[in-house]
Amino acid sequence: MRFLSVVTISPFLILLCSAATPDKGATAGKPSDPGWPRRFKGSGQEVVVYQPQADSWDNYTKLHYRAAISVKGGSSKKEIFGVVEGDADTAVDPETRTVELKRTNYDLRFPGLKPEEAAVVEKSVRQVVPPSSSFVMSLDRVLALLDPAKQPTQRPVEVSVDPPKILYSPKSAILVMFMGDPQFKPVDKEKPDLMFGANTNWDVFFDTTDSKYYLLNGDNWLTASDPLKGPWTAAAKLPAGMSKLPPNENWSDVRKNIPGKKAKEIPAVFVTTEPTEMIVTKGEPAFTPVTGTKLMRVSNTDSTVFLNSADKQFYFLVAGRWFRAGNLSGPWAAASNDLPKEFAAIPDGSAVAAVKSTVPGTEEAKDAVLLASVPRTTTVKTADAKLDVSYKGEPKFVAIKGANNVQYATNSPYAVFLVNGGYYCCDKGAWFSGGTAKGRWAYCTAVPKEIYTIPANHPTHNVTYVTVQNSTPTTVVYSQTSGYSGEYVAANGVLMFGAGLLVGALIANNNDCDYCYPAPYYYSYGCGAHYNYGYGGYYGASHYYGPYGGAGRYAAYNPATGTYSRGAYAYGPAGGSAGVRQAYNPYTDTYAARAAVNTPYGSSGRFYAEQGNKSAWGGHESGARGTVGWAETNKGGQAVAWDTRQGQGAVAKDKNGNVYVGHDGEVYKKNQGGGWNQYENGGWNNVEGNPKTNSAASRQPDNTARQSNTAVQDRSSAQQNRPAQTANTSAGRASRDSLDSLDQAANARTKGNRQASQVSQFQRGGGGGFERPSGGSAGRSRPSGGGRRR
Repeated sequence: MRFLSVVTISPFLILLCSAATPDKGATAGKPSDPGWPRRFKGSGQEVVVYQPQADSWDNYTKLHYRAAISVKGGSSKKEIFGVVEGDADTAVDPETRTVELKRTNYDLRFPGLKPEEAAVVEKSVRQVVPPSSSFVMSLDRVLALLDPAKQPTQRPVEVSVDPPKILYSPKSAILVMFMGDPQFKPVDKEKPDLMFGANTNWDVFFDTTDSKYYLLNGDNWLTASDPLKGPWTAAAKLPAGMSKLPPNENWSDVRKNIPGKKAKEIPAVFVTTEPTEMIVTKGEPAFTPVTGTKLMRVSNTDSTVFLNSADKQFYFLVAGRWFRAGNLSGPWAAASNDLPKEFAAIPDGSAVAAVKSTVPGTEEAKDAVLLASVPRTTTVKTADAKLDVSYKGEPKFVAIKGANNVQYATNSPYAVFLVNGGYYCCDKGAWFSGGTAKGRWAYCTAVPKEIYTIPANHPTHNVTYVTVQNSTPTTVVYSQTSGYSGEYVAANGVLMFGAGLLVGALIANNNDCDYCYPAPYYYSYGCGAHYNYGYGGYYGASHYYGPYGGAGRYAAYNPATGTYSRGAYAYGPAGGSAGVRQAYNPYTDTYAARAAVNTPYGSSGRFYAEQGNKSAWGGHESGARGTVGWAETNKGGQAVAWDTRQGQGAVAKDKNGNVYVGHDGEVYKKNQGGGWNQYENGGWNNVEGNPKTNSAASRQPDNTARQSNTAVQDRSSAQQNRPAQTANTSAGRASRDSLDSLDQAANARTKGNRQASQVSQFQRGGGGGFERPSGGSAGRSRPSGGGRRR
């Protein structure tokens, strides 16, 4: 399965759409972004569209773009260059990292042509490339063109950066976490002789006949007389009740491991009653130097750990936070706000460069925030509203400290609020309103502003990232950013996972409901969460965090029947309504998932990615956007065809893509010397002041790697004052500002192309520069204890 990175844009912003979903069959063989420029043919004409430049993306719904084009054929034997400029409505598909541009209108200009000549060429272009089509383009390419400072991004909030409990083991180990004191519930309420752990991340059972505890560790069993103190040893046999587990999905993964196999190795078993992180190395720590820095990464662990030779301190990264200690056994202290400069100096091509997304002030950290701020949308039909909210007893509401007159239900697994006498519930990316705490519920078209004052240290803060985008009498469109999945922007500008121990302490002290912990009420810790731009957010870590991927309750309670059902508590970066076993598998190298919120109306999460190149490189797929066909050529170039209802285009690599549109409306081409040529009177002239080298094009500081905002600020006046089509131009006299903006556009394009390519490679399993900075191999075997769906 391959998940690709593309965005939909006007006919002139074409890019192949690979409509990815978590379904292997639906996504196999879909093409990645094939690159630019694009060629269209029709009526004896050939139109080539070069990679678009985005001036602004207003509220991530309307994109203003420019692109150079060339036209050949018809009455003219010579290739004519021009400019297309327009605005397009956009729709982001986070699963595929694409943007669709719809209902696009565009203007055409051909510098150097007389008005009557330009009119003829424009007519032929509009025949070949109709403006009514919908197209896609890589989201990564679009974001690279934007300045985060000029785009709406998630607001910084208060999160804790203090360390959780951090354990270390130089041998194979697992981490069993109970959320508070161990709680056990009967497997069968009529037969209390066998009970299961209801608030732990592992399969733990208690046999009341022999007063022993049993832990499923993959395909073998361990036993102890005390669940917290141990010691855990290999179980010689299982209690009789284990062979009589109910024959339903709740227990299928346990049943297939009864009586289990003989353990080949007994791991160290660490048991805690709070969210905890653990570092496991395969033997004593091994080190690999990071070129160009004084850092050495610990290479024989699944965790992200470095040793800084300058200060002799270890640095551990988890959930977007950095912690330091003199040795791996601790004690650990917060380090996020005063990291050594060595981390920002990690080379871009390094295998550990991905950690720069969590280093304050880096371009990568700003990119992560920008990506997280691109909203997803969920569209619902008002007539289809259905919500059944349950409570433990009668509804109980308590005021939220720090919020403006907002109360929340403390004894419900749902996020229910009481504001100004009205009841509101946020569920699966949509808002509901009701006249009473128990409904009847309808889709909400106006959420009280008071709800958006819920502070980050409250477990319901994530709902403040769900808003009503628009509504009609029959539909409502809700918008969610990554904050709804528990990804918050800290005060230091870093995207972090969860609010930290602030939230954990509050949930642990909730005595009103022992089952009211639906996703995404994240603790931040207990699942090894780490960020990777290639995945598009945070995702979970190694097998030693348990078959459910992290700390959390995994028993679902049905207040109507008074019974518990087994099911993975939707905790951690991959938590979702489908259950952890489907949404997250921490044991295998062939599948990974990131933060997601799956709704009954479609996925509003980020995207999933399967490693391992299992994709077919030839084929076709039909869908709402038309039919896409692709084939790998025997010369290494990829030719891709796009067939829409109103036009077609093909991508080939026989054209130089270094053609741009300046803010002055002229067409420029970057030459091999790093300087610029301007298209004038049918030819390319060297711009005065050239050659200008551009050796740092592959990476520039943030302000120079971004598209200039001059066009954003002055676009309206520039369009109004742009000179009429004329054949009289001034040769080679581009201003210094124009040249600087062209350099910035070239740098941004280079960055966007690199990121789109790396993301595509990463999703196909090649890593592509977004590898997780660990040595792996500290424990990759998959236990088969598994999780159960609700």
